[in-house]
Amino acid sequence: MDDNRLRNGIIIGVAVIVAVAMVALFWILRASNERTIHASSKFATALVNNDPTAAPKGGADYVKGVRAYFGGVSNARVIDSHNHSVNTGDSADTRSYYVGDILLATKRGPAVIELEFDNQSLANSSEKISSIHELAPDNVRKHKLSASARDALKAAYAQRGGKPGDLLSTAAVPVKVKLRADTHLKCIQDAHGDVNKMVRCG
Repeated sequence: MDDNRLRNGIIIGVAVIVAVAMVALFWILRASNERTIHASSKFATALVNNDPTAAPKGGADYVKGVRAYFGGVSNARVIDSHNHSVNTGDSADTRSYYVGDILLATKRGPAVIELEFDNQSLANSSEKISSIHELAPDNVRKHKLSASARDALKAAYAQRGGKPGDLLSTAAVPVKVKLRADTHLKCIQDAHGDVNKMVRCG
């Protein structure tokens, strides 16, 4: 009788622990998903309004980069958010984090970008953007786009070269061009009309 009570007590105790763990996991995942949607929506608004200061932390340069690559963005809406797992082959390096996918209407056609919120662990989730990249049409989850929207996305993606755009380095292009122009102008001015010096300015 005592053995039965002990066994039943252990079973009940384990069941309670599992139930508490499941509730805690559900709460963590739900909170992470809500933060992802909120931050992704905030970035979408900053993108349409061309306002880097309104983007979530880590997103300002991407507002510039996305618009530099795609041109003007007339509309942006969150179409997906989900947990993403990365396994490098070593179980110690396996990690999970949330991503948010945004469908854009741009000057260069429709596009989908993915925002990563890789904050070391789900329990340490935040709205800080760690990275943004363009998704190839085939990498957008099938149930998130209609057939016509997917066809339009594929056509625009192919027209842009059929590969994901570099959404961060493009943000620096206008700055580099301006610096080059300023340097060239200063060299010409410093030549004071000396043709040989002006030629060396390139």
